Amino acid sequence: MAFDIKTILYATDLGPRGPDVFRCVIGIAERFEAAIHIVHVVEEPRYMRNQIQAQAAERFIDPSLLSNYQKSTLEEVEEDLRKRLDQFGRTLLDAADASAAHIAGVHVRQGRPPKEILAEADRLDADCIILGSHRYSAVGEMIIGSVARKITMKSTRPVFLFPA
Repeated sequence: MAFDIKTILYATDLGPRGPDVFRCVIGIAERFEAAIHIVHVVEEPRYMRNQIQAQAAERFIDPSLLSNYQKSTLEEVEEDLRKRLDQFGRTLLDAADASAAHIAGVHVRQGRPPKEILAEADRLDADCIILGSHRYSAVGEMIIGSVARKITMKSTRPVFLFPA
């Protein structure tokens, strides 16, 4: 049975080396004629991770204000991501927009990155997940970042890591 890729989930942290990883993603998409879905996860505020802290925050902050703030933050990140992709498409790919790069969708989620990335891969039934790994130890050796490590350990689909 031949391995085929038709749907790629590219997870990005919007870091400075993201375009380098994205070039690799585009190359794979072109080779397999695959659709690219890009996901970025906005980490939930630390005070929301703990149930007691979340309840305390809601006592002092109107829950509707908190909800509106979270929604507007996600919308801002998604708009920023779309602008970056469009600019990237014009400058790097010499294209009118990012659609020339096989981009089928841009998704912004809130939560813990490994969990949300894996859930998005399941939702899209992605054939693989591609992300960058860019952590270095004190002695200069590259190590896999915590998000990349968790995804490679928990994923049921192929994961491609590119040094960034």
